[in-house]
Amino acid sequence: MPAEPRAPIRVLPPDLANQIAAGEVVERPASAVKELVENALDAGATQVDVVLRGSGSEEILVRDDGCGLARDEAALALLRHATSKLSSEEDLRRIDTFGFRGEALPAIAAVSRLRLLTRRPQDDEGTEVLAEEGADPVVRPAGAPPGTSVSVRDLFYRTPARRKFLKSPRTELAACVKVVEWLALSHPEVGFSLHHDGRAIRRFLPCTRIGDRVRAVLPEPPLAELSGALEGLSVLAFLAGPEHAQKGVRHLELLVNGRRVNDRAVVAAVAASYEGMLPGGALPPGVVYLTLDPAAVDVNVHPRKEEVRFANPRQIYSAVLHILRDGMARARGEDRPAVPAAPSEPGGTFAPATGAGRPWPPSASGAPGSQWSLTPPSSPALQLPVFPLAPGRFPACPEPAEGPAPPAHPWPTASYRPRATSLSFASLVPAGQVFLTYLVCEGNDLVVLIDQHAAHERVVYEDLRASLRDGGLPSQTLLEPLAVPLRADLLAVVEDEAEALGLLGFDAEAFGPDRALLRAHPVTLKGDPAEALRETAASLLHGRGGERTVVERGLATVACHSAIRAGKRVSDAEVHALLARMDQVDFGDHCPHGRPAWAVLTRAELEKMFGRR
Repeated sequence: MPAEPRAPIRVLPPDLANQIAAGEVVERPASAVKELVENALDAGATQVDVVLRGSGSEEILVRDDGCGLARDEAALALLRHATSKLSSEEDLRRIDTFGFRGEALPAIAAVSRLRLLTRRPQDDEGTEVLAEEGADPVVRPAGAPPGTSVSVRDLFYRTPARRKFLKSPRTELAACVKVVEWLALSHPEVGFSLHHDGRAIRRFLPCTRIGDRVRAVLPEPPLAELSGALEGLSVLAFLAGPEHAQKGVRHLELLVNGRRVNDRAVVAAVAASYEGMLPGGALPPGVVYLTLDPAAVDVNVHPRKEEVRFANPRQIYSAVLHILRDGMARARGEDRPAVPAAPSEPGGTFAPATGAGRPWPPSASGAPGSQWSLTPPSSPALQLPVFPLAPGRFPACPEPAEGPAPPAHPWPTASYRPRATSLSFASLVPAGQVFLTYLVCEGNDLVVLIDQHAAHERVVYEDLRASLRDGGLPSQTLLEPLAVPLRADLLAVVEDEAEALGLLGFDAEAFGPDRALLRAHPVTLKGDPAEALRETAASLLHGRGGERTVVERGLATVACHSAIRAGKRVSDAEVHALLARMDQVDFGDHCPHGRPAWAVLTRAELEKMFGRR
């Protein structure tokens, strides 16, 4: 049969081309905020103010005190591929600005009503540019302060289908807040403010030290500062201890030459630097700054510039890993020899930057349990035996395919064994409790060490799963509702995932711009219900779109807050009850978060330690 006639090839109208570009560049209000604030920073602004109405869908206003635009430049600003940041092919190979394609403003203007007001400090008169309905921009004189203001109203009014895909107003606002926060991290010398519907949401004063800005954006948990340089790469990291690790990369910010990106090699290096102390797939919260020659990194590989391509990813992975490991060793006061960047790159040297080597985490926090060590406890007089890690036990963060294998662990690791089928926990004889955290038991020529919290957490988790299958977790109503302060993204979870939280035993609703009202919590909770709500909301926020249901992802957090805590003395009756329950449920050998719950030492191994065989 004859082929269907096709339309002739033709050049798309500019307005239609801009709408197509908008689909790649501007997917939600936060995308427009990101592009406009980046333009302000590229213009040399020292103060950037962001004002939102209706979570950005009604209006986005970005004001800066940057260099401004001349009238002829302002007339070109809304044309595609019009930019001041590139003039030759060589410039494309060494990009040191946020923007460079000249697509953001025309793409935003194609799906909104845009007004640009600008003036250079040396000009007596400003310029106003109006763009609407895809028509040619209107350029006219106007009074204006030095700098540039861009107002974006009725975002996606020309594409109603796109507006239907937006999340709830709280979720969209949380995304805008996140954008302003990481842009504030990239430029600590610039002041930022964010207002929404007449309320101040964020304000960051200019800082002379990056650490001050990091702690203003991320006040919790305590972060350790690590820095160093190797093979042309400078690394400045602010990372939390492993006890604060969470699944995924949501709370770990990576900035390459000031640009926030996602990069698997750098993430893998951060995970490997913790020497196996993190549960599978978990990462510490914090910020990692990488600075290198712009020619060694290609930022033109993603429509929204969220990914980069390094010229030598093997070297980047190895350098980040070694700088962080060396910084951690220095923070503990250990002498650790420098390691070259990679075997294929001889001659690499480590040059620590000034200011490195603070205790981890900062002791000024004063929070109980905040001090931790990367090495297992040991002393010169007694060295516990080191056993090989059982293969396949704990999934590690994957190493990049092109990267090198991490060096062998310089510190001893614990021995975690798969559960023997003949072992009955109930038949064990409790011998004591050490550090108010670990239970010591014996039986069948074995010494079994049990983490009381991890083991009980797994037992509670299985019980909660059974309750969930019966319709939901039982809850306890509070005598008076409790106001719980929450971040914007967690407050959005309370609003969007109310049904999931209800199945987990929580009755909570948004109450104002920065807190939730908690009326009921699961009856099993032993700790602070406010903290339990915060952590459960965080687990639901991270877990969206995964394989398991949203509700099941929150069970592990509820179980954690319902289990015996580390540091609590337990009675003989509680120990026997726990051992019995460990036999009655599908216990496995780890807690729901992936940490090992027990370890074993045989009698033969003990006798070998003391020279009896």
